[in-house]
Amino acid sequence: MMFRQIRKYYSIDKTERKILNRIFLWLIYAFVLVRLMPLKWFNSVLGEFRKEAEVNLNNKQLQLIHMVKKNIRRIKKRLPWEVKCFEEAITAKKLLEVFNIKSTLFLGITRGNEKNLKAHAWLKSGDLFISGESGYSNFVVVGFYS
Repeated sequence: MMFRQIRKYYSIDKTERKILNRIFLWLIYAFVLVRLMPLKWFNSVLGEFRKEAEVNLNNKQLQLIHMVKKNIRRIKKRLPWEVKCFEEAITAKKLLEVFNIKSTLFLGITRGNEKNLKAHAWLKSGDLFISGESGYSNFVVVGFYS
């Protein structure tokens, strides 16, 4: 089974393989940030607070975004930890920055039960969702970074 996955990895296009490797490294970075540090220590890494990026995407940028989305989904399944929405949004944002694609990371909260608050993070570039699109409408935006 392991050899099959290795063979599959090397059968992927070189550009996509590069993106997959970067995603893996950014997911580790995001894991450390989100789970071990308070937000106030690393919020400058996320970008400018309360500023939404204005974006006009061309076809090449749209292809890169779809490749990033696909490969984040691909690698999330194979990691030994559960990737949280905030980690996924940070990873996608940082990877898109490498390709000079502007995006906005949104943070939202909602009340689950009486005392239970739930948080969610999602990333958009223009009107296109990159991560966290499922259920985002149930959350009230409390902050965003561009």
